[in-house]
Amino acid sequence: MKWADYKKNIHALDSVELEQIQLIAQLVARRKQLGITQKDLARMTGLKQSAIARIEKEGSVPRLDTIEKISNALGLKLTLMEQDENAATLDRSLTSVN
Repeated sequence: MKWADYKKNIHALDSVELEQIQLIAQLVARRKQLGITQKDLARMTGLKQSAIARIEKEGSVPRLDTIEKISNALGLKLTLMEQDENAATLDRSLTSVN
């Protein structure tokens, strides 16, 4: 592919895509912090190691129940925070469960 053609396909990330990438990055960082391999995490969650790898490479956007399985296995929980007084949104940050 020529550079001119490639440039036409480049687009900036929107805020939702950026938040998804940040969420996945937090999960990967936590897994590594705990010294857990992708294979271990797969066993802990009932997912396949290849699914964990795809998620971590941000090749696929996981469903909410998948994020919950992974976060729970890593000792984390998802929380909801009010964005403003008219709308509530998922806070895409994770907090440690102690």
